[in-house]
Amino acid sequence: MGGMNANESRRSVLVWAALTGVVVVCAYAVVALVQILVWNPEAAVPGLTADEIWRQVGEAQQGPPNAFVVGVIALGPMMAIVLFALFVVTEAGVWSTVAGYLALLVMGGPGYFVASFGPGMGLADTYYISGGDASGAGLALGSVSLLALVALIAVFIGAFVRDRRERRLLAA
Repeated sequence: MGGMNANESRRSVLVWAALTGVVVVCAYAVVALVQILVWNPEAAVPGLTADEIWRQVGEAQQGPPNAFVVGVIALGPMMAIVLFALFVVTEAGVWSTVAGYLALLVMGGPGYFVASFGPGMGLADTYYISGGDASGAGLALGSVSLLALVALIAVFIGAFVRDRRERRLLAA
């Protein structure tokens, strides 16, 4: 039994990087959705369940969460799956793959804001409270997006340094 050759090994790393990206983006989306629909309302209005809160928001005609919220959050996982197919079929570089998924995590922050804005306003108008995040999960999501941005910048700097080094070697 022989080991993997360099191409098989490279492809294996690419597939694992892409698969990891899909899992991480999907986990981010699940946390964002649960934050919007359950954790945040229950933290904002202690003593009531999320079902009771959203029922009261609906009765107050303040627009409880709807398909828009789920649709915005679902964009991340859908794009992650598209990237998986694209990166694996085209056999993109590992760093390009990592950069693609980091970019999706960076965009998770604005996506979370857009998806949570309406429900947050519904809570604020119904209960006369702040529409902002009342639970810590929103801060955690923002932190992940910020760390992904830092990592993405590091990937870009690494690509620049590698490119400069290769150009110098070719010129010599």
